[in-house]
Amino acid sequence: MPKETIKPKRAYRRTSETQQIIFDTAMDIMREKGFQGTTVREICASAGIPVGTFYNCYKSKVDILRRIYDEGDAYICNAINREAEGRSAIGQLRVFSEYYARLNERTGIDVLRVLFYPTNAWFSMNRPMQIFIRRVVDAGQRNGEVRRELPADEIIDCLFDILRGICYNWCVCDGAFDLSLRIRTHMDLFCAAIEAK
Repeated sequence: MPKETIKPKRAYRRTSETQQIIFDTAMDIMREKGFQGTTVREICASAGIPVGTFYNCYKSKVDILRRIYDEGDAYICNAINREAEGRSAIGQLRVFSEYYARLNERTGIDVLRVLFYPTNAWFSMNRPMQIFIRRVVDAGQRNGEVRRELPADEIIDCLFDILRGICYNWCVCDGAFDLSLRIRTHMDLFCAAIEAK
């Protein structure tokens, strides 16, 4: 009697091409259904891959969004480190806000809409861009450029409330205004409010 040959299961490797297919498919579905309305099974069915392949590339659908934030942090931090050097704290905050606007314009309304969901933990994480702002505000307060009677945490929270709020409104208004200009205008007001007199 011939011995039965067991075929090995096909192995899917974690390749950048596979990751990109999963990412693009997930973003397409999330644009339509939102983050919370999208399932891993749906992503896999649409991408034509087994669920196991998804988990070889990403730990969860949240990891797909992590990629957006990691790329955004890298973009801003690399640009800021070159451009902010030698500027006052207020000047650095202005440079940061310009790059933040460019990042969100580059990311686009459709992807930003996916990111604005109620339980998005990245909005409250201490990510590289928040760490950069913390250094700027702390140095500005030590050097007498930024008002000391305002706690640094409050200043930082206020800054991100303004920036995220403008980006959210940009999404709601379907890009009906110039994002960079709106951020620049609000940053003028914000910087005037926190600048030491």
